[in-house]
Amino acid sequence: MTTTFINSFVLFFITIDTIGNLPFFLSLTEDAKFKKRTQIAIKSTIIAFFILIAFAYIGRYLLEALGVTLDSLKIAGGIILMFIAIDILFEKRKIRREKKVEEALDEKSYDDIIVFPIAIPFIAGPATLATIILLIGNYANFPAFHIPVILALIAALIVSLILMLGGSYIVKFLPKQFLHTTARVMAFILAALATQFIIDGIKSSFNI
Repeated sequence: MTTTFINSFVLFFITIDTIGNLPFFLSLTEDAKFKKRTQIAIKSTIIAFFILIAFAYIGRYLLEALGVTLDSLKIAGGIILMFIAIDILFEKRKIRREKKVEEALDEKSYDDIIVFPIAIPFIAGPATLATIILLIGNYANFPAFHIPVILALIAALIVSLILMLGGSYIVKFLPKQFLHTTARVMAFILAALATQFIIDGIKSSFNI
């Protein structure tokens, strides 16, 4: 279970991509006082958690009802994560996030930005949603293993929350190049994990 927790935590931490989202969170909350920024970060994190949990179980049962097998889910999930890793590596994801920030700033109300774009898609984005469905689905026959997966999600969200709250200090003391390099290294790790999901899915499908 320890291995499940560690692997799940790494996946969640990379797909939530708080380091990559940090400049955008700070842009959206630039004029907010620390207390208000803290409230926004906490509320967004809690909302994202419940969305991810609901999506994990409702999404899995929906896929089962449609006759989608676990092996197909692994392959599809791996491909989605691979595309997202490529997006991060080539900074395409950054461009889309900048557009979302601009749209949110045009009609900025701190209560509005809690759900969109912070909770969704910055925290509970497509990559994180695909990851939790994949991980919960992977242990469909072993419910006990859902516990370390959910604990890993909570741990990743807590780390994300801490980074958001300390964001202004992190950006001040760490050069942008360091943040970009870190994001790309994590994207490379994500690509490797995505490849493994695809390989496992293909092996199981063809009994290799």
